[in-house]
Amino acid sequence: MGPLRLLFWMPVLLLSCCQPHSGISLEQAARQGDTKTIEALLSHGADPNQKDAAGLTALMVSARAGALPAIEALLRHGADANLPGGVNGWTPLMHAIHKNQLAAAKALLNGGAQVDRRGRSGETALMMAAGYGETPLVELLLDRGADPRAETPDGYNVLAAALAGAATLDRFTLGSCQASTVSALKRKDPSLRLPGNLWARAAQVSAGLAKLRGCPY
Repeated sequence: MGPLRLLFWMPVLLLSCCQPHSGISLEQAARQGDTKTIEALLSHGADPNQKDAAGLTALMVSARAGALPAIEALLRHGADANLPGGVNGWTPLMHAIHKNQLAAAKALLNGGAQVDRRGRSGETALMMAAGYGETPLVELLLDRGADPRAETPDGYNVLAAALAGAATLDRFTLGSCQASTVSALKRKDPSLRLPGNLWARAAQVSAGLAKLRGCPY
């Protein structure tokens, strides 16, 4: 290759050899826990809020995995800490709570996550944590200003969540002993009461099952 041709092709060759991990999307890198690739893609202009086929952003994937370096990198590069996504319309914070990722939840809150943003059905992050019986997450959210009196449009509240438990297939806590979660909520707001509707009856039945198993409510 002559000198003139070399001068012409050198920038092309340099650009082609330096493209980071060609063919790997930001969401795929997050799913693989590949922080190095995430940093490279973001530095080369990848959209930090791009969603995959399931409607998840790289931040949501990282939050679910508890991948703190990836979460921090994504937030530094403009990832939206409050963008909803996935089948339930959850925020990244809610995705972290669904997977019981306490450190990820802290990182998201430090990075601008709004503690009382709601999912598609009107649920808050605190309701989710209460329903799963994740007391450390409940205490974190309360410390960060979560509203213990928030209700969904059909009257579901955090106390009903804590007493009834959750019925999702991968986080099934119905009839579980969640006394420490109930206590954390009542310490924050001793006047908390069950709603006067179907949710209250469901919570009472679930709490009754837990009592039969020796749970001290």
